[in-house]
Amino acid sequence: MKIFQTPSPNFSRSSYTKIGVQIHKTLGLMPGTLSWLRNPRAFASAHYLITKGGIIYQLVQLKDRSWTSGRISRPSQRARDIMVKNNWGGYVKPGHYLVQIEAECLLHENYTEKQYESVVWLCNQFEFDVTKENLLTHTDTASYKPDLEKERAEILKRLGGESDPCDSKPLVLSSWSQLGIKVEEGRITLFKKL
Repeated sequence: MKIFQTPSPNFSRSSYTKIGVQIHKTLGLMPGTLSWLRNPRAFASAHYLITKGGIIYQLVQLKDRSWTSGRISRPSQRARDIMVKNNWGGYVKPGHYLVQIEAECLLHENYTEKQYESVVWLCNQFEFDVTKENLLTHTDTASYKPDLEKERAEILKRLGGESDPCDSKPLVLSSWSQLGIKVEEGRITLFKKL
């Protein structure tokens, strides 16, 4: 795969080493999204932008902070486990130490097959292993952002590390008769019968 260099002026210098990845949805489409992330008036960027067709654009170099995930609101436990604190006890902006990956995607859409392939390929290029401990979604640091648990689980699966079952949404049943149990290869799976 190829990474297209399309620099954005929207970044800050950073002295932090990247220790993980945070995935996002653009909530907009190309080419407007790329243009916006490169517009100085936007005050927004990402390290990478991946189109629906799987094309990878690098907007900010990894040594720098991209202007994504700036506002932190009710971080999840998963996020708090790896988020870096400053000298005053607050959190350092995640763009300093997490690689920020935006995927061209509207709110109601999921990642495309090509986007999954590109994200996984990109994750395999980093100098650190991407695991369930250091792969976050934007919701992890800002609770009001779109839910990307399905995408996170699929990326982890494709990277060879299964997602943590504790990270999945609860199984909601209206009666016990809806509960299904399946045992395969020594694994027990609970599911909701249709």
